[in-house]
Amino acid sequence: MASSINTLEQLGDELEMAVMNEVALQDHDERTFQWQEKVFSQREVELYGNEQNCFNVLDKKYHEEVTAIIAKGRPTNRLFSYVDHDHYSFQDESVCYLTTSANEKPSKLAQKMARVRCRRVGGRQLKEKNRLEPPPMQVMYIMADLSPKERYDGSKGRMSRHFMKQSTCSPLPMYIPSTVDLTANGVLCMRPDFNRGRKPYVIETTGTGRDVYEYTIEHISMEMNRTEQDKEMKMYREVYSRHREFLNALVGHEFEVPQSDVLRLVVYGEMVSAQGFEMDNIYLHFFVDLPKDWYADRDQQLSWVTQTCATKTVGRDEVAYFSFPFNVELYFKRSATSLTNPDEMLRFPLLLIEVLSIDSWHRFYHEGYTYIHLPANPGSYTITKDCWRPLGKSTVSQLRRFFTGGTPELEDPTYVVAPATFEGHHLSKFGFRTETTGSVTAKINIMMQSRKFMEQRASKRTAGSIVESLGISTMQANITNVLDAFKRARLKMMQAREAASRELLKDIKKQT
Repeated sequence: MASSINTLEQLGDELEMAVMNEVALQDHDERTFQWQEKVFSQREVELYGNEQNCFNVLDKKYHEEVTAIIAKGRPTNRLFSYVDHDHYSFQDESVCYLTTSANEKPSKLAQKMARVRCRRVGGRQLKEKNRLEPPPMQVMYIMADLSPKERYDGSKGRMSRHFMKQSTCSPLPMYIPSTVDLTANGVLCMRPDFNRGRKPYVIETTGTGRDVYEYTIEHISMEMNRTEQDKEMKMYREVYSRHREFLNALVGHEFEVPQSDVLRLVVYGEMVSAQGFEMDNIYLHFFVDLPKDWYADRDQQLSWVTQTCATKTVGRDEVAYFSFPFNVELYFKRSATSLTNPDEMLRFPLLLIEVLSIDSWHRFYHEGYTYIHLPANPGSYTITKDCWRPLGKSTVSQLRRFFTGGTPELEDPTYVVAPATFEGHHLSKFGFRTETTGSVTAKINIMMQSRKFMEQRASKRTAGSIVESLGISTMQANITNVLDAFKRARLKMMQAREAASRELLKDIKKQT
């Protein structure tokens, strides 16, 4: 008796599986899509079929197309598409609900985020590999409506009242089997890839039934013959040639060259950060100090003020990141008075920096001063300079800084190095009270241009002779002489110290 019952159960299971397989084979949908071909879903037919739901030009266009489709007969396809100019989510489907309750109300954040159109461009891995901005692209989504077939009336093809009421409470189960991207570079990206005889892709719904669907993607476009490929390559060559001619016309054939015996110095810099200062909300005021024989154009900006930046704790320091870019173009030419005095040391321009801060009561503080010597050689440099600020002669200045914000400051910012009015040979700052504060980090990129560099390639002259003709070798020679003299003096001091140590040891031995 038990064996017969088991046999009946097995037959029932096999019959049920056969019926399910037959139903699954009948639930089959196949469609051929073209690039940017708009295929409406059942929900879109219901939406755009009513003219009251159409507000803009695109909605009215879709209304006309849907009206023509309904006149021929309502489609019952599961596959549809979203083209590039479509909104990925409609207004009545944009807000995602967390439950199926009809009393649930979306939050303000969900309503605002629903209006944001998000487009995935390669994902995180592609952004980590490619540091450039993604090129303009067109997107096409091939969608699948995996809701039950029973939600549509079999006779009229319209959505049944039960599922229409249910769709207002929760979004319909729609999935993205495929995404097609076309970049401005002409690269067509298909995600996922074509099957090409491999196993079908699988989608499992998130509903109660946990239905499983298989789908395949095949490429059925007609391949180009040899003649069409040659025509396409010829067209691309013509397009690239015209684009190259257009760029050449924009750039021009004449390269801007400075005057004879003039050195052109181009500086592209960035104020990166400031750290170690007492106050928060820091900003920088910096300008270029031009020494003798240096000049700039009238419209050239020589002073900048960064944005106010709040500090961030990095390790044990409070760091303010500015990332403030600046650029300056300077010129150097030996004057007649400088040529008469060849031993005069040439000075490169300075970047004088003043660090300030402001608090919530709009009280200003001077946090420090420093300067940066623009490098005398072309290249890229990262420079960190320590800062200091002047102190008053009494505690009144410290109390003023704490309560009212008034702090001692320099009347002449060039006093950080040497005052502009100083004409002596030795500058003493003895007695000037200061306090070490923080540091400023900057990135400097130096480029130099001169006709002498052009003559170098023609005559194969060395860089030393070129710099010498510009009058810069005097500075280098003076610096070299000073360093050599310092080395000789240091060597003599070390020899004298060793001799004194030997004499002292001899005297100690004699006494013992």
